[in-house]
Amino acid sequence: MADRPIKQLGFRTPLEVASIPNITDLARKGALGLLDVIAPGHPPGSDTAHLALLGYDPFKTYPGRGVFEAAGVGINLVEGDVAFRGNLATISEDQVIVDRRAGRITEGADALVNALKDIKIESVEGVKLLIEHATEHRFAVVFRGLNLSPSVTDTDPHEVGVKLPKCQPTEHSLAAERTAKAVNEFTEKALQILREHPINLERKSRGLMPANAVLLRGPAMMSKIPTLEERFNIKSACVAAVALVKGVCKIVGMEVINVPGTTGAVDSKLENKADAAVQLLRDHDLVFINVKGADEASHDADIEGKIRVIEKLDSMVGRILNNVEDLDKLYIVITADHATPISVRNHTGDPTPLLICGPEVLPDGSREFSEKAAMHGGLGRLRGMDVMPILMNYLGKMKKVGA
Repeated sequence: MADRPIKQLGFRTPLEVASIPNITDLARKGALGLLDVIAPGHPPGSDTAHLALLGYDPFKTYPGRGVFEAAGVGINLVEGDVAFRGNLATISEDQVIVDRRAGRITEGADALVNALKDIKIESVEGVKLLIEHATEHRFAVVFRGLNLSPSVTDTDPHEVGVKLPKCQPTEHSLAAERTAKAVNEFTEKALQILREHPINLERKSRGLMPANAVLLRGPAMMSKIPTLEERFNIKSACVAAVALVKGVCKIVGMEVINVPGTTGAVDSKLENKADAAVQLLRDHDLVFINVKGADEASHDADIEGKIRVIEKLDSMVGRILNNVEDLDKLYIVITADHATPISVRNHTGDPTPLLICGPEVLPDGSREFSEKAAMHGGLGRLRGMDVMPILMNYLGKMKKVGA
C-alpha cells in the first residue's frame, strides 16, 4: 500500500489519490505514525515483515521462508524437514530463464503442481517429497528424511536471462550435500514432466508462456516459536489468501481461515474477508486481515490497479465497521507490511504509514491517512514489532515491567 510520490499522479502517492472515506474517518478519530517494519532502511520480506507486525523480533525468530510457505499450504512439518518456496517458471530450450512466474499462470497451475507429486527421489536414500500448490505460480515443496540441511543455495536466481542454476551446498557437510543432490534431482525430473504436460502444450499453442520449469528458494527448517496465546493470552485468527502469510500466522498459533473468492490478487473479493472478520470477532480477541493486491499491482507498476485495491480496502473496512458487534470496544490497526513503490517494483526500506483507532486512543488531529500525514502523527516513528504491544496494552494484556 505504501509508496513514493509518483510523477503521473502529480507527485502524490496512491494513498493520497485514492478515495478512502472510511479510513479517513478513522484517521480523524485515531492516531497516526510511521512504521519501520524491520529497521530504518531495511527492505522487509513479507515473511519477516509479518513476524514483526505480530510482535516477534525477526532477527531472532525467523526460520526461513520455506517453512512459512509449506505451513501455509497445509503441509504439517516435522523436525528435520527442509522446506522451500517454489515458482512455476518459463525457460528456453537451452534452460535460460524467460519468466520467473510463467506469465503469472493461474489456469492449470494446480494440475501442473499435482503432476510433480509423482516424482521419487532416487539419488539420495530415504528422502520423500511433499508438494502442495499455493496460488497462481506458487507452490511449496518439503524434503523429508534423515540428515538433511537448509544450508543450500536457491535455484531461483531472482532474475531472467540467466541459466537455471544448480543447487549447491553452502557448508561442508554430508547433510547439505544430500539436500543439494535431492533438490537437483527434483528439478531435473520436474523439467521432464512439465515439458510434455498437456497443459503446457496447450498454452504454447495459444501463444502463452509454458510453465516448464521450477525455481526453489528460501530453504528452511522449522524451529519452535512461542504462540500469541502463550505470549498474550489471546485467541486469534487470520484471514488471508497467500500461503506465506497463512504460514506465518499458523506457526504463531493463529486460527487460519480460508475464505471463498479471495485470491491474494487485485481481483480478490475483499467483501468476503470483511464478512469473515465480522464473524470471527464474535469469539476471537484478535483478527488479522491480509490484503495482497496492492503489492501485486506495485510489482507490475500498475498505478490505477493499486489505487483500485486501496479503494476496495477502504470499502472492506467500512463493511466491517457497519456490521461488527460492540463497535465501542473495537480497536483497529491499519498499516502496510512494507513499501512497494511503483517506481521500484520491489520492496524497499521506506517507512509505512500506521493508523490506530479505538475507544481510548487519543486523537492526534490527523485529517487523512497517507505517508505524508503519518510523518506528523502522534504515534511518532515505531518498529513493526512495537505494534502488538501497543495494541495489547489497550486490551489490558500486557504485563507490568518491574515491581
